[in-house]
Amino acid sequence: SPTPLPKNGTIEGSLSYPSEFIPEEMEVCAENQNTKEVHCTSKHIQNPKYTYGVGYTLEVPAGTFLVYAQLPGDDYQAHYSEFVTCGLSVDCPSHEPIPVEIKAGETVSNIDAVDWYK
Repeated sequence: SPTPLPKNGTIEGSLSYPSEFIPEEMEVCAENQNTKEVHCTSKHIQNPKYTYGVGYTLEVPAGTFLVYAQLPGDDYQAHYSEFVTCGLSVDCPSHEPIPVEIKAGETVSNIDAVDWYK
């Protein structure tokens, strides 16, 4: 029988926090822009490939998502935004979140939800 096709894709990126450490309870969430369904993970991955040695992976159904990090119960969020793709520089004028399109079976990397500065 044929192997079923994957329905989900994966978002991956680095974590950061405006402090000396990254809180263990911090979670990364992806909100589907059509359904408003939110998928989150609080599992942190220790790996030198990530900017500060800490990252995440999040499996989501195919769709378009806004990705953000937050502490549970807190409204303060860090988005994957134009500020991130511009280099987190004071010269970057926009903090507009960037929609991330995920296709089934695909991994999209470098989705760093690290814009805590808006």
